[in-house]
Amino acid sequence: IRRGILRDFPTTYRDARGQRVIVGFEVLDVERDGRDEPYALESIGNGTRIRIGSKDVFLQQGLHTYEITYRTTRQIGFFADHDELYWNVTGNDWTFPIEQARVTIHLPDGATISQHAEFTGAAGSTGSNARVSEAAGNRYAAETTQRLAPKQGFTVVVGWQKGILAPPTEGEKWGWWISDNAGLFVLGLGLLVSALYFLYAWVRVGRDPEKGTVIPLFAPPKGLGP
Repeated sequence: IRRGILRDFPTTYRDARGQRVIVGFEVLDVERDGRDEPYALESIGNGTRIRIGSKDVFLQQGLHTYEITYRTTRQIGFFADHDELYWNVTGNDWTFPIEQARVTIHLPDGATISQHAEFTGAAGSTGSNARVSEAAGNRYAAETTQRLAPKQGFTVVVGWQKGILAPPTEGEKWGWWISDNAGLFVLGLGLLVSALYFLYAWVRVGRDPEKGTVIPLFAPPKGLGP
C-alpha cells in the first residue's frame, strides 16, 4: 500500500425473488490516523468504490488506521417471525489478505438478539472461521479466527424480534421497485414511442394505393428497352 486503500461497497443486489434492488449509500467522512483524508468516489459494476489517498502523497511504512463513516439504506430484512441484518463486514474485493476482522453491532433499544450466524471465505461460502464474543440484548460482537485470503470476506447475520423497526409500507415498496427498475421503464417507453411513430408514418405515407383494374400489357412501354 503506497498511497492509500480502496473500499468497494456493492449497492446493487438481487433479492430472493431475483428482482433488482438498489440500496442507498452516502459517504459522510473519511479519516486516516484521526485526520481528514482525501477521497474520491467511483462507480463500479455493482456499486461504489471509495478511492482513499492522494496520488502525490506516499505513506510512511507502519501502522495506519482508516475510518470511513457512511450511511446506507434498505439493509434490513423483514420476515414473518423476525427482522434481520445480513451484513458483509469486509467486502470480498480486497486484493491482499486480511489478518483479522472484527464487527460490533448496536441494535435499537428494546431489541433482543434471537439468532445469529457467521460466514467467512469467498462469496457464497458457508465456512465459519469466526468467534462470537457477545450476543446478548441488543449488542453483538464477533471476530474472525483465521486469516482471510485475497477475495475472501467476513459476513454476519443478526436477527431480533418483530416490532422494533417499522417495516416499509406498500407505497414505499412500489416506489423502490419503480426506482430500481427505472431503466426498464425508459426502455419500454422508448419502444412504445418508436412503435407509435412508425404506425403514424405508415398511416401517413406507407399505405399501398387502392387496387384498381389490372390491365395486362403485351408489349414493353414505349421507349423502354431490354
